[in-house]
Amino acid sequence: MPYPNKRESEWFEETLMSNQIAVFIDFENVALWAEQEFLDFELTPLMEYLQSRGPVVIKRVYGDWSRFSHYREELMNNSVDLVQIYSVRAGKNRADIRMALDAMETAITRPQIQTFVIVSGDSDFGPLVAKLREYSRYTLGIGPKDVTHPLLVKACDEFVYLESVLGEMHDHELHSPSSADNENARSLLDKALRVHAQRGELPVLAAKLKQTMLLMDSAFNEANFGYSQFKSWLEHNQDLISLYTKDMQLYVAPRDYVVSNDQGLRPWESGPSGNGQHAGINPVIRAAQAQSANNKPSLRLQYKQIFNRLKMTSVDFATRRDVLRDIYRELSERPNERTTDELLEELCMRYEAQGLIRSKTTLRQIWQMGFRQRAFDYGDQVASVHVPVRLADGIDSEADFVKRAESGFVFAVINAGLEIDKHELAAILLNDRDQVDYIQSLLDDLQERGLIVYKDKRYTLPGHSAIPFADEPALQLLRYDIEHVQLPDNLPRTQEKARSLAKTAMLQRSQDFAASARSYLFACRLQWDAVEANEPGASVEDLRWYMASYASVKAGELSQIHRDYANSRPYYLAFFYLVQEDDPLWSRMRGLINPMLSYYWVNAWRELGLTAANPSLSTTTPAEIAVSAATHENQELCKLWFTMTQNLAEVNPGLLRRVANQIRLNRSDSPVHMQVADAIEQMLMV
Repeated sequence: MPYPNKRESEWFEETLMSNQIAVFIDFENVALWAEQEFLDFELTPLMEYLQSRGPVVIKRVYGDWSRFSHYREELMNNSVDLVQIYSVRAGKNRADIRMALDAMETAITRPQIQTFVIVSGDSDFGPLVAKLREYSRYTLGIGPKDVTHPLLVKACDEFVYLESVLGEMHDHELHSPSSADNENARSLLDKALRVHAQRGELPVLAAKLKQTMLLMDSAFNEANFGYSQFKSWLEHNQDLISLYTKDMQLYVAPRDYVVSNDQGLRPWESGPSGNGQHAGINPVIRAAQAQSANNKPSLRLQYKQIFNRLKMTSVDFATRRDVLRDIYRELSERPNERTTDELLEELCMRYEAQGLIRSKTTLRQIWQMGFRQRAFDYGDQVASVHVPVRLADGIDSEADFVKRAESGFVFAVINAGLEIDKHELAAILLNDRDQVDYIQSLLDDLQERGLIVYKDKRYTLPGHSAIPFADEPALQLLRYDIEHVQLPDNLPRTQEKARSLAKTAMLQRSQDFAASARSYLFACRLQWDAVEANEPGASVEDLRWYMASYASVKAGELSQIHRDYANSRPYYLAFFYLVQEDDPLWSRMRGLINPMLSYYWVNAWRELGLTAANPSLSTTTPAEIAVSAATHENQELCKLWFTMTQNLAEVNPGLLRRVANQIRLNRSDSPVHMQVADAIEQMLMV
């Protein structure tokens, strides 16, 4: 492809920024997927991603807003056009025809718009994408990874998975060199370099190389592997390639390519800031240093990872403080008069009148900080956004409230088993490394409330030794298994071995439940011992991850292999106890939550020998399974489901509340479905 007589990177940048973008979002498709995957779909990260690619001049979102009214505010805050699509019947998505008509009309009447973004996983949009490409439009598809049809992916010029845009990729999906997707991407890189070698274009400009890779496979995107830049992905694949710089631009060549002196290229070296530098150290030493850095991330990086999982650092310091103060004033002046939703709605309208851009999503994230630290009181009712709220006892001033809410940052670090570095925490929380006295005051507050203890020159959670949940009734079966497992004599007793066993168990999971359970159990025991011994770097968070993984695999082994449904239930419940909403483990294990809940309930059919009538796990959501069980003609099944659901309500009420919301969202027109949702809500009130 010929390029103008200017630096190629400038050509790419100018082309990218001059092309106007039109976005068409099939909201029913992505919102229902998010609900079923227990995600809170947020439009803001998606729009920020698209705006980084160029000016977005058309933003249209299609859905039945009587069903998705709770999303309308964030959509309007992003200045999108809400297109009403009335549902003829529940579950029928009629957005595709209207979207196709609008997109084609835009392509014909607005020739200056060169990039069309289709946000959906529905293969019905494949013909639309093909027609747009006939009109010489660049097509970008965005959709959920697990449900997007391959035909839609192949039809687009480029396809990005929605999870990567929203920052919801699971940990095991990121930076995993053994994953099939990563190997396919590496193979694509090799093929693209061979194409440029045949053209005599080596070394090739990195931006040009990516364009070639996209032409060969539109599904490639470095964000799907957890990298924000193509350059970063290339840097992590330097066993295949060599990187060079010339005139502040990055070039790529195969690993065995020999650069001549007259080409003016210098080897690329990624420095601490991520900028290219001239390589001046031995490659073997450099690789060892990189490996060491990867294995031992800095405390600051670990802190940020924890806060990001909890969505605690998406709001800047000034906004966080302003909103916390406003919440305190409102609840001080008018306690028990408004629900959480009503209060946040009022604040949102006030900020809008003041010209401040603060979405309700942002306000909810700040509210959650106080909620996690029990800063609010809901009387004798179950905590909910629909219940009147007041300040908790003991909060007598604005400073007390702010401190209570912000102590959640410190608690999250201690809960993860990490050491406390007051300077680093002050830098992250307050933008001032010297504010260590305030960090100490947060620690003092947590100690006064009995949430942490200072022991052996280290802050930990109270409880059985250093493991705060060791005496939790829901985990006693797991604790028994961990304490009574016999480790092989030749097994190294190290945290590194625990991590290795967990990786092995992950690979074994799909082929051998028993072997996977054994590997996870060994990892649990090694990590348990390391945490109890207060070994440096021994993380309670990792222990909880291993335990949740073991519980999920053991439940599968008992129910699916041994058909021992009754004895599998405690393992399901242990999993659900560990994987709570607003906990780092929730995002880490999200891919298992939906299938675990489905299997948990479907096992009621199997336990009673009703296998011929049980719901299909591949096509039925947990919400649909709940309705089917609660309304089944077999009264014994109804009673068993009710008992199992009550047990679930005791260990994870938030999960059940989400199921009830899904039932209402999917079938608000059905009195039977509403009755089941009400029944679930009643269980949560007990």
